[in-house]
Amino acid sequence: MRESPLSIRDEVLKAYTFYRGDENSEVGLYGGTFTAIKNWKEILKEVYAVVREVGMKGIRISTRPDEIDDVDFLADNGVVLVEIGAQSMVQKILDASERYHSVEDIRLAVKKIREKKMKVSVHLMTGLPLDSKRDDIFSAFEVAKFNPDAVRIHPTLVLKETQLEKMYLNGTYHPQTLEDAVDVVSDMISIFKNDKIQLERTGMYQDSETIKNVISGPYHPAFGELAISALYGKFLKTTRAIKVCGPQNLRSQIVGRKRISNVDFEISNEILVINESGIIYFDEWLLEYVSHLKELIG
Repeated sequence: MRESPLSIRDEVLKAYTFYRGDENSEVGLYGGTFTAIKNWKEILKEVYAVVREVGMKGIRISTRPDEIDDVDFLADNGVVLVEIGAQSMVQKILDASERYHSVEDIRLAVKKIREKKMKVSVHLMTGLPLDSKRDDIFSAFEVAKFNPDAVRIHPTLVLKETQLEKMYLNGTYHPQTLEDAVDVVSDMISIFKNDKIQLERTGMYQDSETIKNVISGPYHPAFGELAISALYGKFLKTTRAIKVCGPQNLRSQIVGRKRISNVDFEISNEILVINESGIIYFDEWLLEYVSHLKELIG
């Protein structure tokens, strides 16, 4: 016998119980353009009622930058963070990807959200049609100017039964290789780390249905780990490190899970390397590295 679908209230309470929610918990209404749903205001009101009932912190939503209209309603109904699906800060890439919003829409959306004292997270993608490494790095610098509360980055994947699949099959779209995606995302991470902007997620959310539909592109179950490890690898390589020091919980990221690097590791509160010339701190190297990236894009 098929079970009847749960009400919105029951769905939220079920998740609250399963994840052992408390006063710091937030409800995430993700997975699409929430404010473009026909009855999104009614849904938000119902969710907010449960949030107040159990004493949670608030609600997070994801949406497009051109679908941020009634920000007052969002702020008045428990929304504490809005994730903007910017994807790129280069107009030709947005157009080629048929995003149907502009770079100015992104800037305006961030401004509107900030004016209502809500937090803002920005979602970027790499490897979109007409994209390049320079464009991805440019987008990261442009988003960093917003000083968002958080960012998410993931490389473009080709999914079944999409327009991108048609372009891939007829040879008009070429996905990034895993190596190229890891390289450019590690550089984007360096920009956000340098500005102390939180990185919420790197790589696609791994629900089983989506993974089964991936037909091409730089998918890896531990993509985020690969990208941050690549950044630390650049740190070790460019400084010609003999020894690297850092927190024990970051050891696998710094020296790599398979310990490809022959550099000795020592536990320390700060991340630094020792080479023939002395000590180089990661934060100091990062500042110089990001300055170099800025010069590359002009």
